[in-house]
Order: sequence, then structure tokens, then C-alpha cells
Amino acid sequence: MNEDKSFLRRHALVIGIVLMFLLTWPIDLSNSGLLPFKVPFILYLFLGWGFIVAALLMTWLTVGPTAMGQLLRRYLKWRVPWTWYLVLLIIPAAQVLGVFLNAGLMGTPADFSKVIADQFRPPGFSRLAFVIPFFLIDVITNGEEIGWRGYVLPRLQAKYTALAAALITGVIWGLWHLPKFLNHWDWTYFALFMIDTIAKSVLLAWIYNGTRGSLLLVVLTHAAWNTSSIFLPTAPTLAPQNLGAFAVQVVFEVLVAIVIAMFAGLAQLSRTEAKQVQEMAI
Repeated sequence: MNEDKSFLRRHALVIGIVLMFLLTWPIDLSNSGLLPFKVPFILYLFLGWGFIVAALLMTWLTVGPTAMGQLLRRYLKWRVPWTWYLVLLIIPAAQVLGVFLNAGLMGTPADFSKVIADQFRPPGFSRLAFVIPFFLIDVITNGEEIGWRGYVLPRLQAKYTALAAALITGVIWGLWHLPKFLNHWDWTYFALFMIDTIAKSVLLAWIYNGTRGSLLLVVLTHAAWNTSSIFLPTAPTLAPQNLGAFAVQVVFEVLVAIVIAMFAGLAQLSRTEAKQVQEMAI
């Protein structure tokens, strides 16, 4: 038993990531029509909870039930400087900038006639009335952050600088989305998406470390851009011309990531300091 636990501890990072993929990819592949069976929509809605199961299970097996409880309590860590709550607006602002700057460059008005939100909006709900309900649903159902920021990032930070750990997490995080692209493959969009995800990973690592491990803040940030993305014409899956808006958004996010790396101390956060941040978060 001790040998099994020792093995799990030595390979906790890789096993945890593999488990996250195994608990989520079959559902995602099924939803994309790439498997010969369909899962109920409610199961797909709670796809991200596979990250919760994987992170909590591996934490319990490798560190113990106390650490598992401590990890969950990071969802309640809301007492942080109020300025961190303003950071939630960075990605939505980038998306708005992308839409209107692209419209200006193309010489055509931004087209809001079709947005993804209309596919999910219940009858009788206006778009505006649906914003808050969707945001709250996303906060509850999207369990990705306990996996990427709560489990993967701290373990990478124990080996690398916080910036390197954020970049590696971003690559893995981006590749996790692969099933969503396989049945409508577009190299340009996928490349932009990977850059977008890596840039967002730097932002979220900065928030996570800066708030001493608040999962609540990174979840709210993630939900904020998920919400704005479905109410804005930025998704190229709806209209090819929206790719320009997405490209402008990505450029802005990369600039934000560079500023964070250069001036927010993320690049200078050493392995030792990153480990201290992790301990303080617990």
C-alpha cells in the first residue's frame, strides 16, 4: 500500500492530468459526434466536474483527506483586495475590443444578429436577461479551474518558475479542447485558440498566485469570459468573418500576458517562492 502511495506521489502530476482527460474526453468526443454513442445533455453540461473528481481524488490519495478539504475551501476564498475583482473584466474587454476594432478595420458594423447565446437562451428570455443566469450556471458547472489552477499549476510551480508553469499549463489546457475542433478542423483557428489559451493561462496564474490561491477568483474570471464570448460575435464557428474579431482579441490578450510577465513579477517568481505561495494558499 505504501509503495502504491509512493508511486502515486512521484507521478501525481501526470496521473492527475491523464485522469482529467479520461473523465472528460469521452463525453466531449461523444458530443462532437466522434463516438458511436450519445451522452445526455445534462452530463455534457457538467463535463467540467470531471476535473473536480480527478483533482480531489488524487489529492486525497497522495496528500490526504485534510489537503482535499483545504483544496475545496479555496472556492470560498473571497477576501482579497477589491482590485482583483476588476481583473475579471480584462478578457471581456479584450473581446469587445476585438469585435469593434475588427468591424472598424473591415469597414462594416459589428453583426450581433447571430450569437451563440441564442442557441441556449430559454423562450421568453431576452439576451440581457439571460446574461446573469448563464454566468451563474457557468460558475457552478465549469470545474476546470480546480484541475488546471488548483492541481496542475502548483505542482508545475514546484519544479519551474511561475511563468514557465503557466505556459506549460496553457499548452495542456489548450490541447484538452481538441475534441471540439476535430469535426470542423481549421488550422488557423486552432493556432489562434492555442495562443489565446496560453495567454489566458498566464493571466489566471497571476490571479491565482496574487490572491494566494483563490479558486473563486479564477473561476469567476473564467466564467466572465465564457459568458461574454457567447453574447458577442467572436466565435468563428458561427461566421467565418468573426475570425478577425477573435484574432484582435488574441493580440490584446498576448500583450496583457507580456505585461504580466514583465511587470507583475510572474517571470521572477522562483520555484521556492512559488512553493511558498502554494503553502500559503493552503
